Amino acid sequence: MEIVVSQKAVPVIWNESLIAFLQNQTAEKTRSDYRRELGMFARWVGKNALAVVPSDIISYKSEMEEKGLKPSTVHKKVAVIKSFYKFVSMTLNVPNPSMCVKLPRVEDTSSKAVLSLQETARLFAAINTETTLGKRDKAVMALLCVNALRSIECSRADVGDIHIVDGFTVLRVKGKGMRIADAKIRPDVAKAINDYLMTRTATKPDEPLFLSTGNLGRGRISPRTIQARVRHYMKVAGVEKAGLSPHSLRATAAVLTLSLGGADLVKVQRMLRHSSPQTTMIYLQNLDWLRDAGVDHNPISLN
Repeated sequence: MEIVVSQKAVPVIWNESLIAFLQNQTAEKTRSDYRRELGMFARWVGKNALAVVPSDIISYKSEMEEKGLKPSTVHKKVAVIKSFYKFVSMTLNVPNPSMCVKLPRVEDTSSKAVLSLQETARLFAAINTETTLGKRDKAVMALLCVNALRSIECSRADVGDIHIVDGFTVLRVKGKGMRIADAKIRPDVAKAINDYLMTRTATKPDEPLFLSTGNLGRGRISPRTIQARVRHYMKVAGVEKAGLSPHSLRATAAVLTLSLGGADLVKVQRMLRHSSPQTTMIYLQNLDWLRDAGVDHNPISLN
């Protein structure tokens, strides 16, 4: 976990604080991302971690913005620094230099970064299920679009995570922070998963549910590969919209379930495995804004 910083810095303070901060994170991916981001900042600032002042963080943020990094990227990088210094401030009882640093605004693209029901049909139609690759991709896509799983949650899934509860097929999902939650799997999605598993030799509970096609087909599929496959099928299906990304399938599942499926907020919250209903409300508020827009009440007529 050691960070290599410049000669002007005092690595001990960075390393001691960083190790404790990373150990406080529950997910390995989070630890890896935070280690990388804080390492970049440590090398850039070239100071003892406790000598950093607000202007250093602001200058770092400004430099990233001037380089043309997306606001969402800068937001993530600065948020990691703020999280680190909040931890350091609380554990060492020292001032927090990031407290007054504002995060850059990130555009809310939730209204346009979703697929319509017709577009999801085109997405599934683009998959050739005559091949093992196609069967795997259909099963993965089903979990993304129907159960609103994240790419990393599909990647983490093991064969033994699928089990039966009271006659229902259930997938034990290893979510953010490695929080465990059971997700009910619809019969059609369960069939897609089973069709894929039938193409493999005898499987063991601790084997990955979805395999990579490389490494003789025995390695666990990576989140990056899942995202690349989603982009591939979006391109084949001709689904192109501003702000659309692989993560949009999760938003699509939420919006379509709320708007066309008629599910209430609590059911969708459980499907998305949100700890707070306020997070799920974002999707509902967006729909309400579109349904009851002030422009619909404007009395001016063009006829």
